Amino acid sequence: VKDFCLDGDKSEYRKPPIASIIRCEALRDYSGPAVQSAGTISLAALAICTCVASASYVFRTESIRSEPPWKRNHLWLGTLALSFVLIAIYMALVLEEGSMTTLSWYFYLLFLVAPFGCLYFCEAVKKMDQRHEKRAVMMRRLQFETRLGMWSPKESTHMGDGMSNNRRENTSPMV
Repeated sequence: VKDFCLDGDKSEYRKPPIASIIRCEALRDYSGPAVQSAGTISLAALAICTCVASASYVFRTESIRSEPPWKRNHLWLGTLALSFVLIAIYMALVLEEGSMTTLSWYFYLLFLVAPFGCLYFCEAVKKMDQRHEKRAVMMRRLQFETRLGMWSPKESTHMGDGMSNNRRENTSPMV
């Protein structure tokens, strides 16, 4: 960048404006190992964010605090581990030697923090979805609490909520 993209005297190095680095005309057609490494690292970061955020997708409206997917869903846990292994193998095969050592410390910090930021965002969206679902359930109850709808099955919030022991007898006049 210093040799091709800076204007003025090249013997005196000064910090260039960021726009001259982003839009450097001399490096527009460059397609070397730096571009391939950057693409590989970006793809790996996206895949890791997706894998970590998938913890939020296992149960639609349950928070991962109340129902952690790693306790009951062993298939998800195995697939997550396999995904991480495949990402590591892909990076080891494609990256040039020393590509990861040239990166600065804040890249590694962002590489570790970004997946958890994605997970937090997914949980916030899930919380809004819970509110919409709760409102939709109340609207359905208002619409269908008629003589016809009063015998239709009621929605429960969770399968294992302990309500199976307290079942009421069917008092339908049709029985």
